[in-house]
Amino acid sequence: MNKPITSISSPSHPIGLTLGCHQQELTGEHDPSKAFVYLGDSAMLDKDIVIVISAQGMDTPRCSVERWLKSDGAEETTDAYALTLVPKFELPALPSQEYIFLVDRSGSMARSRIKAVRAALQILLRSLPSRGTSFNIVSFGSRYTSLWPTSQAYSAESMEQASKHVDEFEANYGGTELRSAIEFAFNSRQDIKGGSAEKTDTMPTSVFVLTDGEAWDLDGIIASINQNCGKAKKDGSLLRTFTLGVGNQVSTAMCEGIARAGKGTAVFVAEGEKPDAKLMGLLKAARGGVIDDLAVDWVDSEDAQDDDDEFEVIPSPKAGDYSEPSATSPPPQSQPPLSLFDESHVDTPAETGARKAIVLLDPPPKIQQAPKSDKLPIPLYPGFRCSIFAIVKRGSNPGPHSANVKITGKVMGRDVVLQIPVSPVSVHSGLVEGKVEGGKLLHTLAAKALIQTFEDLPQTPENKAEIERLGKRYSLATSVTSFVAIDEETKDEIQRKESQVFEPEEERFVKGGMDKVGRRPRPGPSASAMVRGFNPASIATGYNPSAVTAGFNLSVMTTRLSRDSHAYGQAGAAPAPLPISLPSADATPHPRRRSASTSSSGGLFSTRSVSPTASFSGAPPPPQAPVAPPPAAPGGMAQRPQHVARMRYTDTRSDDPYARAVSTIQYTSSYSNTGYLDSPSAPPYTPPASISQQTLSVESIARAQNFDGSFPSDDGHLWLIVGADGLSRARDIPPALDRLAGGGIGAQAATKKLIWATMLTIICLQKKFGAEKDSWEMLAEKAREYIEKELTELGLDESLVTQTVNRLETTASALF
Repeated sequence: MNKPITSISSPSHPIGLTLGCHQQELTGEHDPSKAFVYLGDSAMLDKDIVIVISAQGMDTPRCSVERWLKSDGAEETTDAYALTLVPKFELPALPSQEYIFLVDRSGSMARSRIKAVRAALQILLRSLPSRGTSFNIVSFGSRYTSLWPTSQAYSAESMEQASKHVDEFEANYGGTELRSAIEFAFNSRQDIKGGSAEKTDTMPTSVFVLTDGEAWDLDGIIASINQNCGKAKKDGSLLRTFTLGVGNQVSTAMCEGIARAGKGTAVFVAEGEKPDAKLMGLLKAARGGVIDDLAVDWVDSEDAQDDDDEFEVIPSPKAGDYSEPSATSPPPQSQPPLSLFDESHVDTPAETGARKAIVLLDPPPKIQQAPKSDKLPIPLYPGFRCSIFAIVKRGSNPGPHSANVKITGKVMGRDVVLQIPVSPVSVHSGLVEGKVEGGKLLHTLAAKALIQTFEDLPQTPENKAEIERLGKRYSLATSVTSFVAIDEETKDEIQRKESQVFEPEEERFVKGGMDKVGRRPRPGPSASAMVRGFNPASIATGYNPSAVTAGFNLSVMTTRLSRDSHAYGQAGAAPAPLPISLPSADATPHPRRRSASTSSSGGLFSTRSVSPTASFSGAPPPPQAPVAPPPAAPGGMAQRPQHVARMRYTDTRSDDPYARAVSTIQYTSSYSNTGYLDSPSAPPYTPPASISQQTLSVESIARAQNFDGSFPSDDGHLWLIVGADGLSRARDIPPALDRLAGGGIGAQAATKKLIWATMLTIICLQKKFGAEKDSWEMLAEKAREYIEKELTELGLDESLVTQTVNRLETTASALF
C-alpha cells in the first residue's frame, strides 16, 4: 500500500516529525506516503508510546507477504503473510441478549475518570435494545456489589433504577480485585440461574469490563474466562467479554488478554478522553452476531504443488512406549559385593530445584496461523481492526507467492466471503537492518502473534517448548526466553569516558567547544544509551502495512531526539477559525416563511431551501415592501394570519403517489399560511431552573430518552433542543404527520407529538453534535426504530413509512 499520510499525532508523548521521507532531514523528492517520527527532548519513557496515524485508504483490506529464503539465513524457506482489515458490514442483530457491566470503582478511578464513566454509562443505558434485553451492573474494587442479584428485563422502571444507581457511583472500593467480580457475573447469567429442564432457547451474554488498573491474578482471570466461555459454547450458548481501558496507567496486557480469552475486543481511552464513543462501539459490536467457521485460505491450490519437501514426523516418547525386559533377556552380569564403608568414596552434591522438561517437538506445521480459528471464531467485528498472521512453509523450489487470500465463514446461517489481493511488503532495508532478525519484519511480527496464542494457553511443557522455539528462531523476548546484554567496553575506555564527563568546565570548553545551538554539552548518558538494545518488533501488537510502506520507522523514534520544540504536536494542530460575517437585517427571509400555495410541485409537502451562503456574498436583495405586523392578541401576543383552509382530504386524482396512497386515511385538520398546523396562541414559556441551567450535550439528551427510544414532547425538552426562538414552531405537528389516521384526537395525538419530538431530537444531534456521532449513533438508531414502529401502527406500509420519515426529517431540519 502506498497512500498519502494525512496526519500523525501522539496522545502520550511529545513528538516531532518530518513528512515526505524516512529521515529527520528532508532529502530527495517529497513522498506523501512517508514520514519520520521522533520523540521530543522532554519525553519520558514511563508509559506506552502511542502513535496515531491517519492515511488515505487505511481501512481498506490488504495483505502483504514477505519471503525468507534458506539461503538468506532462514532455517527453511517460508512466506510470512499479514492480513489486516477493518470490517465494514452490517451484522444481523441478535434477537435477545444479556448485558453485564463490570465497573471499576477502585480509588484510582477518582475525580475525572469516574465522572466520565458515569456520563458514558448514562448514554449506554439508553442505547440498549428495547426488546429482548436484560442487564445488570456490577461494581468492583477490593470487593464487589451488584445492582440486582441477577440481570433484570430492560424496561422503563429498570432503566430508571439503573440510571439513579450510576449517578451515585464514587471511587471508594479500594484496590482492584477483578476475578471474584467476573466469576460472579458468569455465575449469575440467566442461562445458569434461570435454566430449567424444558428450556430450549439460550440467551447470549456479553460482559463488559471498564477498568483503569491491573489485576494481580491475571493468569487466574484468563483461565476462568477460558473455562466459562468454553463451557457456554459446549452448551450451545454464547458468552463474550469486552474491555474498556481507561487512563494511561491501565494494563494493556490485562485488557487485551481478557478480550482475547472471551472472543471480544478491547479499546482504550487516554487520560482526559471521553469514553462514551468507544464504549458505544463495544456495545455495537456486542449486539451483532458471531462469525462462525471462519477460515483463511493462504495458499492457492496450484501453489501447493511446489512443496516437494517431505518431513519425517518423529512422535514424542510417551510413558507407554517403555517396554519391560523379556524373560529371554540375558541376566545382568554379576556385581561384586557392596561395602558399607568405602573409604575411597567421595560425596558429590545432588542437583536440587526445578528441572527443565525435555520435550521433543514435531516439526512446525505447513501453515502456522495466529490467531487460531480451530476452536472458537476469530473475533471479527465491524469497525474494529483485525490482523491475522501466518507463516507458510515452502518447498526447496518455491514458486511465486499466492496471488490472493480468501476469507470464508458463516454468520447466523449466512455465508460470508472476502477475497483480498496479496502484494509483497516494501520495507527499506536500512530501517530494519540489525533491529529485527534477518531484517525480516513480517516474519518477526507473525512470530510474536504466534507466541501470544501459546502464551494464552495453559503453560504445559509442550506449549513452553513451542514458545521457546519461536523465541529463539526469531530473536524475541517471551515468558521463557530473554536477552543478555554484554558491555564490551574495556576498563580503560570506561575511565576515559568518565574523565571526559567530569573534567573541569574550562578544559571541556576548549576541547568540546559549543554545540550547534550554542549550549555546552550536558553530562550524563544520552537518551539513546538509555534505550540501547530496544527491539520494536518485540513489543509489536499488530501489523500496520501502511505505516511500513509509508516509511514510518518506529525504532528510530526512541533513539533520535529533537531540539525543535516548535515541531511537537505539529500534525495535530487545530486549524484557525475562518472569519464570517453575519447576515444583514434585510437578508433573505427564512425559507419556512412562505405560502403553501407557492409550491409548484408536491403540494403542501414540498420544501424550498435557501442557500446558506446567500446572505454572505453577492449583491444585497432588492428592497421589499414593508409587511404590516399581525394584529396583537389580548395580552400582547401576536396572532397568526387567519388564511386558514379547513378541509377533508378526499382527492384521489393527485399526481403524487404518496398523496393518493394516504388519501384513504380519513382526517380533518387545519393549516395556516406557513404550512403548519394552526394552534391557538399560548403564553410564553418560562423554563424552570432545572432546564434553563442545563447545558445541552449528548449526555443531557441521552438522559431525556425513554427506554423505548422516544423523547418527551413537553416544552422543557423542546426548549432545550431548539431554544426559545424555535419553541413555538417545534410545538406544531407538521402536516405529513398530523394528517394520518385519527387527526389530533386522543392517544394518537399524544403518539404523534412523541414522534415529532423524537425526530426533532435526532436532527438536533445531527446538526449540533455531528463531530460526536460515535457517541449518539445508537441513541438515534433506537429513536428511529421507535418512529418507524409507531408509524406502522398508525396504518402505513413500509414504503409510506420511509416517505413519511424523510418528510419529517426535511421539516425538522428547517428548525435548526
